[in-house]
Amino acid sequence: MSESNIALIKSKKNALLLTAFAAVCTFLVALTHLITAPVIEEQKQQDILRKLTQVLNKDKFDNNPLNNCVMITNSDISGVNKPTKVYRATLNDEPYAMIFQTQTKQGYNGRIELMVAIDKRGSVQGVRTIAHQETPGLGDKIELEKSDWVLEFNNKIVRSLKDSKWFVKKDGGQFDQFTGATITPRAIVNQLRPSVYNATQAFEEVFALENQCNITEAES
Repeated sequence: MSESNIALIKSKKNALLLTAFAAVCTFLVALTHLITAPVIEEQKQQDILRKLTQVLNKDKFDNNPLNNCVMITNSDISGVNKPTKVYRATLNDEPYAMIFQTQTKQGYNGRIELMVAIDKRGSVQGVRTIAHQETPGLGDKIELEKSDWVLEFNNKIVRSLKDSKWFVKKDGGQFDQFTGATITPRAIVNQLRPSVYNATQAFEEVFALENQCNITEAES
Protein backbone atom coordinates (compact mmCIF):
# COMPACT_ATOMS: atom_id res chain seq x y z
CA MET A 1 0.00 0.00 0.00
CA SER A 2 1.39 3.36 -0.97
CA GLU A 3 2.18 6.08 1.54
CA SER A 4 -0.51 8.28 0.00
CA ASN A 5 -3.17 5.61 0.58
CA ILE A 6 -2.01 5.08 4.16
CA ALA A 7 -2.21 8.83 4.74
CA LEU A 8 -5.70 8.91 3.23
CA ILE A 9 -6.85 6.08 5.48
CA LYS A 10 -5.42 7.82 8.55
CA SER A 11 -7.08 11.06 7.52
CA LYS A 12 -10.47 9.36 7.15
CA LYS A 13 -9.99 7.59 10.48
CA ASN A 14 -9.19 10.88 12.22
CA ALA A 15 -12.21 12.51 10.59
CA LEU A 16 -14.47 9.69 11.82
CA LEU A 17 -13.03 9.98 15.33
CA LEU A 18 -13.60 13.72 15.35
CA THR A 19 -17.14 13.27 14.07
CA ALA A 20 -17.84 10.64 16.71
CA PHE A 21 -16.36 12.86 19.42
CA ALA A 22 -18.45 15.82 18.29
CA ALA A 23 -21.57 13.66 18.26
CA VAL A 24 -20.91 12.42 21.79
CA CYS A 25 -20.28 15.98 23.02
CA THR A 26 -23.49 17.19 21.38
CA PHE A 27 -25.41 14.33 22.97
CA LEU A 28 -23.96 15.09 26.42
CA VAL A 29 -24.77 18.80 26.11
CA ALA A 30 -28.33 17.99 25.02
CA LEU A 31 -28.71 15.49 27.86
CA THR A 32 -27.39 17.98 30.40
CA HIS A 33 -29.80 20.63 29.13
CA LEU A 34 -32.67 18.13 29.30
CA ILE A 35 -31.84 17.31 32.90
CA THR A 36 -31.09 20.84 34.15
CA ALA A 37 -33.70 22.83 32.20
CA PRO A 38 -36.59 21.93 34.56
CA VAL A 39 -34.43 22.79 37.58
CA ILE A 40 -33.40 26.14 36.10
CA GLU A 41 -37.00 26.95 35.19
CA GLU A 42 -38.15 26.02 38.69
CA GLN A 43 -35.52 28.29 40.22
CA LYS A 44 -36.56 31.09 37.87
CA GLN A 45 -40.22 30.71 38.82
CA GLN A 46 -39.38 30.67 42.52
CA ASP A 47 -37.30 33.83 42.12
CA ILE A 48 -40.20 35.57 40.40
CA LEU A 49 -42.60 34.39 43.12
CA ARG A 50 -40.24 35.68 45.81
CA LYS A 51 -40.18 39.11 44.17
CA LEU A 52 -43.95 39.10 43.74
CA THR A 53 -44.61 38.32 47.38
CA GLN A 54 -42.28 41.13 48.44
CA VAL A 55 -44.60 43.75 46.94
CA LEU A 56 -47.82 42.20 48.23
CA ASN A 57 -49.57 42.09 51.60
CA LYS A 58 -49.47 38.38 52.41
CA ASP A 59 -52.78 38.59 54.29
CA LYS A 60 -54.68 39.93 51.28
CA PHE A 61 -54.21 37.15 48.71
CA ASP A 62 -54.54 33.38 48.71
CA ASN A 63 -53.58 32.40 45.15
CA ASN A 64 -50.24 31.86 43.47
CA PRO A 65 -49.84 34.91 41.20
CA LEU A 66 -47.55 32.86 38.96
CA ASN A 67 -50.65 30.93 37.93
CA ASN A 68 -52.64 34.05 37.12
CA CYS A 69 -51.20 36.45 34.57
CA VAL A 70 -51.92 38.26 31.32
CA MET A 71 -49.85 39.93 28.64
CA ILE A 72 -50.49 43.60 27.95
CA THR A 73 -48.94 46.14 25.62
CA ASN A 74 -49.11 49.53 27.29
CA SER A 75 -45.97 51.64 27.41
CA ASP A 76 -47.74 54.10 29.72
CA ILE A 77 -47.60 51.36 32.34
CA SER A 78 -44.49 49.36 31.49
CA GLY A 79 -42.28 52.03 29.98
CA VAL A 80 -41.56 49.80 26.96
CA ASN A 81 -43.26 49.31 23.59
CA LYS A 82 -43.65 45.55 23.77
CA PRO A 83 -45.90 43.00 25.45
CA THR A 84 -45.20 42.62 29.16
CA LYS A 85 -46.54 40.20 31.74
CA VAL A 86 -48.86 41.36 34.50
CA TYR A 87 -49.54 39.06 37.45
CA ARG A 88 -52.82 39.08 39.36
CA ALA A 89 -53.29 38.38 43.08
CA THR A 90 -56.71 37.43 44.38
CA LEU A 91 -58.44 36.65 47.67
CA ASN A 92 -61.32 34.19 47.52
CA ASP A 93 -61.20 34.64 43.73
CA GLU A 94 -61.80 38.38 44.09
CA PRO A 95 -59.25 40.86 42.68
CA TYR A 96 -56.71 42.15 45.18
CA ALA A 97 -53.69 43.45 43.26
CA MET A 98 -52.01 43.59 39.89
CA ILE A 99 -48.24 43.28 39.82
CA PHE A 100 -46.30 44.69 36.89
CA GLN A 101 -42.84 45.79 35.86
CA THR A 102 -42.01 49.25 34.67
CA GLN A 103 -38.76 50.92 33.72
CA THR A 104 -37.11 54.23 33.05
CA LYS A 105 -33.90 55.12 31.24
CA GLN A 106 -33.57 58.39 33.14
CA GLY A 107 -31.42 57.02 35.93
CA TYR A 108 -27.98 58.50 36.52
CA ASN A 109 -26.45 55.47 34.78
CA GLY A 110 -29.35 54.54 32.53
CA ARG A 111 -32.12 51.99 32.86
CA ILE A 112 -33.81 51.27 36.19
CA GLU A 113 -36.31 48.39 36.32
CA LEU A 114 -39.01 48.20 38.97
CA MET A 115 -41.66 45.77 40.15
CA VAL A 116 -44.86 47.40 41.39
CA ALA A 117 -48.09 46.17 42.94
CA ILE A 118 -51.31 48.19 43.25
CA ASP A 119 -54.70 47.21 44.63
CA LYS A 120 -58.05 47.91 43.03
CA ARG A 121 -58.18 51.40 44.56
CA GLY A 122 -54.82 52.23 43.04
CA SER A 123 -53.07 52.12 46.40
CA VAL A 124 -49.46 51.04 46.01
CA GLN A 125 -48.86 47.78 47.85
CA GLY A 126 -45.14 47.72 47.23
CA VAL A 127 -42.28 48.76 44.96
CA ARG A 128 -38.97 46.97 44.50
CA THR A 129 -35.97 47.77 42.31
CA ILE A 130 -35.10 44.66 40.33
CA ALA A 131 -32.29 46.00 38.10
CA HIS A 132 -30.14 49.13 37.91
CA GLN A 133 -26.60 50.41 37.43
CA GLU A 134 -26.70 53.36 39.79
CA THR A 135 -23.65 54.50 41.75
CA PRO A 136 -22.84 52.36 44.81
CA GLY A 137 -23.23 54.32 48.03
CA LEU A 138 -25.46 56.92 46.37
CA GLY A 139 -28.02 55.80 43.81
CA ASP A 140 -28.12 52.22 45.02
CA LYS A 141 -30.23 53.34 47.99
CA ILE A 142 -33.16 52.44 45.77
CA GLU A 143 -32.48 48.85 46.83
CA LEU A 144 -34.38 47.79 49.95
CA GLU A 145 -31.23 46.05 51.18
CA LYS A 146 -29.46 49.43 51.23
CA SER A 147 -32.26 51.74 52.32
CA ASP A 148 -35.98 51.72 53.16
CA TRP A 149 -36.59 54.53 50.65
CA VAL A 150 -38.79 52.42 48.34
CA LEU A 151 -41.17 51.86 51.27
CA GLU A 152 -42.20 55.51 51.00
CA PHE A 153 -44.47 54.50 48.12
CA ASN A 154 -46.52 52.05 50.20
CA ASN A 155 -50.22 52.92 50.47
CA LYS A 156 -49.83 55.97 48.23
CA ILE A 157 -52.36 56.71 45.44
CA VAL A 158 -51.69 58.70 42.27
CA ARG A 159 -54.64 61.05 41.80
CA SER A 160 -53.69 62.34 38.35
CA LEU A 161 -50.86 62.36 35.84
CA LYS A 162 -49.74 65.65 37.34
CA ASP A 163 -50.35 64.76 40.98
CA SER A 164 -48.24 67.38 42.79
CA LYS A 165 -47.40 64.97 45.62
CA TRP A 166 -45.73 62.52 43.26
CA PHE A 167 -42.45 64.36 42.88
CA VAL A 168 -39.29 64.40 44.95
CA LYS A 169 -39.21 67.10 47.62
CA LYS A 170 -36.70 69.13 45.61
CA ASP A 171 -39.40 69.41 42.92
CA GLY A 172 -42.16 70.24 45.39
CA GLY A 173 -43.41 66.70 46.08
CA GLN A 174 -43.45 64.37 49.08
CA PHE A 175 -40.69 61.87 48.30
CA ASP A 176 -37.17 62.17 49.67
CA GLN A 177 -34.17 62.51 47.42
CA PHE A 178 -30.72 61.25 48.34
CA THR A 179 -27.95 63.54 49.48
CA GLY A 180 -25.80 64.14 46.42
CA ALA A 181 -28.01 61.93 44.23
CA THR A 182 -31.30 63.49 43.22
CA ILE A 183 -31.35 62.13 39.66
CA THR A 184 -31.98 58.52 40.68
CA PRO A 185 -35.00 59.00 42.98
CA ARG A 186 -36.40 61.65 40.63
CA ALA A 187 -36.25 59.18 37.74
CA ILE A 188 -38.15 56.55 39.73
CA VAL A 189 -40.82 58.90 41.06
CA ASN A 190 -41.34 60.42 37.61
CA GLN A 191 -41.76 56.94 36.14
CA LEU A 192 -44.05 55.62 38.86
CA ARG A 193 -46.42 58.59 38.73
CA PRO A 194 -47.80 57.89 35.21
CA SER A 195 -47.21 54.15 35.47
CA VAL A 196 -49.23 53.69 38.66
CA TYR A 197 -51.94 56.08 37.47
CA ASN A 198 -52.40 54.28 34.14
CA ALA A 199 -52.27 50.87 35.81
CA THR A 200 -55.03 52.00 38.15
CA GLN A 201 -57.17 53.05 35.19
CA ALA A 202 -56.59 49.66 33.55
CA PHE A 203 -57.12 47.56 36.70
CA GLU A 204 -60.61 46.24 35.91
CA GLU A 205 -59.71 45.61 32.28
CA VAL A 206 -56.63 43.63 33.29
CA PHE A 207 -58.64 41.43 35.65
CA ALA A 208 -61.29 40.89 32.99
CA LEU A 209 -58.78 39.30 30.60
CA GLU A 210 -58.52 35.53 30.28
CA ASN A 211 -55.68 33.96 32.24
CA GLN A 212 -52.59 33.38 30.11
CA CYS A 213 -50.47 31.47 32.62
CA ASN A 214 -50.30 27.70 32.31
CA ILE A 215 -48.20 26.66 35.28
CA THR A 216 -49.39 23.36 36.72
CA GLU A 217 -49.77 22.67 40.40
CA ALA A 218 -46.68 20.46 40.25
CA GLU A 219 -44.63 23.37 38.94
CA SER A 220 -46.02 26.00 41.29
